Amino acid sequence: MRKWWSFWLGFLRIRIEGKHLEKFINLSANRGVPLFDLRREGPDRMSAKVRLDGFRSLRHVARKTRSKVRIEERSGFPFAMTVVKNRRSIYIGALLFIFTLYILSTFIWDVDVVGNEKVDKQIILEVAQSQGLHVGRWKPTIDLRESERAIMNNVPGLEWVGVYAKGTRIVIEVEEKVMPQTPPVAGVQHIVAAKEGIIQRILVLVGEGKVKEGDKVQKGDLLISGLIYAPEKLDDPSQKEEDKPQDLAILEKVQAKGEVWAQVWYEKIIEEPIHLEGAIPTGEVTSQWRIKWRNQETIIKGPSESPYEVSKEEVYIRTPLLWRNLQIPVELVEKEFYELRPYRQERSVEEAIVSAQDRFQREVKENLTPSARILREVVSPQPAEPNLVKVKITIETLENIATSQTFEGANP
Repeated sequence: MRKWWSFWLGFLRIRIEGKHLEKFINLSANRGVPLFDLRREGPDRMSAKVRLDGFRSLRHVARKTRSKVRIEERSGFPFAMTVVKNRRSIYIGALLFIFTLYILSTFIWDVDVVGNEKVDKQIILEVAQSQGLHVGRWKPTIDLRESERAIMNNVPGLEWVGVYAKGTRIVIEVEEKVMPQTPPVAGVQHIVAAKEGIIQRILVLVGEGKVKEGDKVQKGDLLISGLIYAPEKLDDPSQKEEDKPQDLAILEKVQAKGEVWAQVWYEKIIEEPIHLEGAIPTGEVTSQWRIKWRNQETIIKGPSESPYEVSKEEVYIRTPLLWRNLQIPVELVEKEFYELRPYRQERSVEEAIVSAQDRFQREVKENLTPSARILREVVSPQPAEPNLVKVKITIETLENIATSQTFEGANP
């Protein structure tokens, strides 16, 4: 603490020469000017440190003790400020330079796009510029989430968009849509619903779309038709709706292609025990070898039955070859006994619910396409027996439910 106080007030390192150094120290202390960091450099010479505000009082002490006092070093905040005052322009310039760098770092100086292969980078940059993502824009005025939505809605062929600010650089990371790798289909085809759901987005590449966003579809419903009909023409504007022709001419039969994304719900009631009981392997294994000749078996090695109190068995049958593909009617049977150790695991209700959620998630993910996403999961506890947890789990996903269906006739 004293060092910090001396630094702010300023201190001097002085050299004292004289015959009465001890008297010099005592008189200085009596006048309230303590000396510190004393160093004896000879019989008539020493060095010490003194605060700047007490140095003037040492002149009277030096006169009484007939000593010489010389300043060797000046240190502390007052002397540092003197240096700053003498070089004011240099320090002001350095501060202005740092301040300018800070101001410049709050602006955008580069916009880059990563992750695109098929989608043109220039198209993405044009949409980004319309949202204010351009060189020279002040970063605090940029809405990154709104920019993500704008790029996603205005640039076709993108599955996901992320916009990040990294220093003075804006990085637009995109993930392009990957069309499902469906096996080639001979002939014409429709696109039908593989699952029940509510349509969220439809992309028709070939064919004629039969549903729109917000429609609820069942499994097998027609989504994109492979039949292209001629447009209906009305010669008489006064013709009534019921008088219009019902059968339209088919212009073309095609292989319908496209993506239809829908919200799909999976629901299941799961019971999960709170206390888990079972058996796990200990690592101990014992083998038994037998020779089987027709209906007779003879043990040639190993115990006749499992040597363990709790165990499981696995049997392997080998048929030796006499020569090439010539077999003999003898089988070599190996039975392995694996020792098991019973266990009992005590769990809380919350842990049992999490286990049920994980189990149902694994079941759902096995039926999802790689591009599907889980949007929400709802867990509703249900009345259950003692030592059991019963929950109703609903998982909401967004997935492509389009699947192909061939047809031969004119009607779907």
